[in-house]
Amino acid sequence: MCKDIVVFDVETTGLEVEQDEVIEFAALRIRNGQIQESCHFLVQLEQEITAKILVLSDIQAEELSQAFPLNEHRQEIIDFFKDSVLVGHHLSYSISLLEKRLMVNFQQTQWDTLELARIYFPSMHHYQLSYLAEKLSLSLGEEEAKLHRSEKNVRLTWKLLEACRTKGLGFDLSFFDQAKGLLEGWAGRSFIDEAYKEITRHFPDRQIRTDLVLAPIFEGLFARGQTPATNVPCSIDWIVDSFSPGGMLEQNLLSYESRPGQVRMAKLIAEGLNSSQHVVVEAGTGTGKSFAYLIPSLWSAIKTRQKVVVATHTIPLQEQLQKKDIPILENVLPFSFRVSVLKGKANYCCLKKWQGCLLNPRDIQRGDQRLALLSILVWLRETQTGDLQELSKVPGLMQIWPSLSADNETCIPGKCSKAGLCFLQRARKKAEEADLLIVNHSLLFSDLKTDYNVLPEYHQLVIDEAHQIYQTALQHLGSDLSLDNITRIIDNIYRLTGPDFYGTVKQRLGLLANIVPSVPWEVFEKKLENIPETCHQVLEQAEELFQLLSIILGTERTFRFITSHATQIWWQGLNVQMENLFGRIKALVTVLESLISTFSGEDADEVEELKYVLAGHQRELQALLDTLILVSDLNNPKQVTWLEQNSRLYLKTSPIEVSEILKEKIFSRLDSVILTSATLSISNSFVHFLRDIGLPKATITAQVDSPFNYEQQMRLFVVKKGLNHLNSDEQKAKDLSEFIFEVAERMKGRTLVLFTAHKLLRETYTSLNPRLARIGIETLAQGIHGERSTLLEAFRRNPRSVLLGANSFWEGIDLPGDTLSCVILVKLPFWPPSLPLIEARSEFLKSQGRDPFQELFLPEAVIRFKQGFGRLIRSKGDRGVVILLDDRVIEKYYGRVFLSSLPILTHVRGENKLILRKIEEWNTRELV
Repeated sequence: MCKDIVVFDVETTGLEVEQDEVIEFAALRIRNGQIQESCHFLVQLEQEITAKILVLSDIQAEELSQAFPLNEHRQEIIDFFKDSVLVGHHLSYSISLLEKRLMVNFQQTQWDTLELARIYFPSMHHYQLSYLAEKLSLSLGEEEAKLHRSEKNVRLTWKLLEACRTKGLGFDLSFFDQAKGLLEGWAGRSFIDEAYKEITRHFPDRQIRTDLVLAPIFEGLFARGQTPATNVPCSIDWIVDSFSPGGMLEQNLLSYESRPGQVRMAKLIAEGLNSSQHVVVEAGTGTGKSFAYLIPSLWSAIKTRQKVVVATHTIPLQEQLQKKDIPILENVLPFSFRVSVLKGKANYCCLKKWQGCLLNPRDIQRGDQRLALLSILVWLRETQTGDLQELSKVPGLMQIWPSLSADNETCIPGKCSKAGLCFLQRARKKAEEADLLIVNHSLLFSDLKTDYNVLPEYHQLVIDEAHQIYQTALQHLGSDLSLDNITRIIDNIYRLTGPDFYGTVKQRLGLLANIVPSVPWEVFEKKLENIPETCHQVLEQAEELFQLLSIILGTERTFRFITSHATQIWWQGLNVQMENLFGRIKALVTVLESLISTFSGEDADEVEELKYVLAGHQRELQALLDTLILVSDLNNPKQVTWLEQNSRLYLKTSPIEVSEILKEKIFSRLDSVILTSATLSISNSFVHFLRDIGLPKATITAQVDSPFNYEQQMRLFVVKKGLNHLNSDEQKAKDLSEFIFEVAERMKGRTLVLFTAHKLLRETYTSLNPRLARIGIETLAQGIHGERSTLLEAFRRNPRSVLLGANSFWEGIDLPGDTLSCVILVKLPFWPPSLPLIEARSEFLKSQGRDPFQELFLPEAVIRFKQGFGRLIRSKGDRGVVILLDDRVIEKYYGRVFLSSLPILTHVRGENKLILRKIEEWNTRELV
């Protein structure tokens, strides 16, 4: 290119343009790929520098003693930037900071490598410069590695820019043609334009493809047809031998070590599958439960030629099984097999929607959403699955994804022009052919809810993370209404602007009349004209209903409807509103039915397509009607209905108990169900779990101990008077922050603090953050510093940090090694009794003469407590301490239930000073 490129980096005291200062500046001027000039200096700060900044910036305090204020470098920076393209990572922040501090406005072209990396490398999990450098092998030379932080960052930024450029030069020309409509108004446009010019200049023969450009389909094992059943051992003894010392796994896997618990678990599961029995296994952390159920499941599937389904609670565990465990087993097992992962429709990209999006880029908001589409444009040339989980959650992606996902009631797979390429269809075909199918709990219950129309036929099921199954069942077997959801359903049928069923059909009427003249299209058109007004009436009534519901909820987060409300005047008004909405939705259903009746006796493809689309809309409307019927009935003792305010207002309803439903729809229907988790028993008993999910007491159960030596690897401390529950929240937060500070100082960060309330978490963060910053320890807080995955990555990359997390952090977090050495449990994790579903379940148990505390509150709290405790020790090399600040565990009679459910037999109890001294002793012992 004609202009020079200036790559620069600024190190700062934080990430707030208004208050933070520049501490270091570095820049390189590049011409035709060669460094022409460099610039680097440290900056004298206006405020006193903290230990945290020195640690994070890797700058020595004495180095700053001879530095000058930033303003004295003003002209130097302006001259260096002159007549160049400015390049930086997270450029908008750096430019804004310099412009504010130097009182200057940089007008030249600007390329942000953060934005470019998101586009060119769409499947990265994170886009920190150091992470990208590691994943893209952007290594520095020996001399470069000795440079200051900013100087290293500048060189890595330049290498990243070159990596984007190199990849872009390999793109087909249609990429640039399709990207054109998305580039308007974006500062980085000229980078892509430059690549296009270079390709046309150096590769004039490169073709432009006019169709969709996708990655070549690689089917792998699925291209071979029926799996041969050769080399499949007949006896269960083979399972035991495989896991035993000197067995198949030890012979083939260098790091594998036989574990008695894993051997026992695998044998139990194999016996259950072989004899068509249900089995419940609690497998302690480190047992290796994935292999313990995968190998028997694969063996059973190949031996019997019957599919086995494995259901996990989370998509990340699905990913782990697919990408880590299964590839290992493919190289180890003596027989071949086919494994597939299937997710909900919303996870897959719809190519027809994608093509429509490319044809109408002006319908997409500028900024983040258009950049997200550019990253999808690259990703679709690389993905085999079209699965959203492969994409990094870049800004704008989740806002645009619903308009691209395959979650579409009007989708007609057999009639779609993209049917042969459809990612969802390919996933379903693989699921049909698979010997082992991996799904998540949500999809499993979607299958149950639709009378088994989602998953292919199967007779054996493994449920991992089974402690979640009851809550997931409650969630998915219930239903909810929101104004947004109703609006989405109606907008798909008719809206004033944008694509809809009504407009599309009106446009095609003339063509349809020519193709299928036997249909009375004039009658159809007359009935079609009822849609706009009927849709308008539905939305108008829905808005009135949700206005009233908002008034009823007031400033609360939840409000439960109970039987006594039926006599209230406001309930009569609400009931009328729900009846009116029901009637108007029913009227719309009738209109759609009348349209279908026009096609009586016709089976032309075009007519069948319209019938399919209309049936899809009817199904969605019928689901709304079914929910309205449920929420209107206050007299059903097995159903609870409530209002809940999150990002939007929901009217929710759920069954109170699901044991009978699970018994009927899962356990009575399937030959064998294996349920496993690290936390199923309470005080060595499975009674609570079996009763909750509808299994008899005679069910085969087993506890498989962890191979970890908890007595040697950790200490459990219970702090007496750790948190005075009578104090105000403000005082609790102050006391808590003081204690966390003392612990974190001794542990050098490396601490996870688990809360049960977001409010206390936020107040503790406010008090704790400045104190920890002064000793160079970073504070990360849920709800303040981003989503869970972002926080965990930040914690991994900087162990000198304290992570404050609430509900979602109590489980599913894996931080082995030195990253995490201390877990603080603020309170015993009892559910608040006022939560509508908990309150209703409690009342239901009372009505049956049962004890809600013993059968609901205590068991639920013990399971969550075990999960929180289990965050610390994740491998044989882990060491650390768990600190509980809730002395009810030693003061109350039920405390022994919590303690006897843990894998450690001893604990130390005492007040703050004693516990802090014991932590110091533990650390000293650890270093010996």
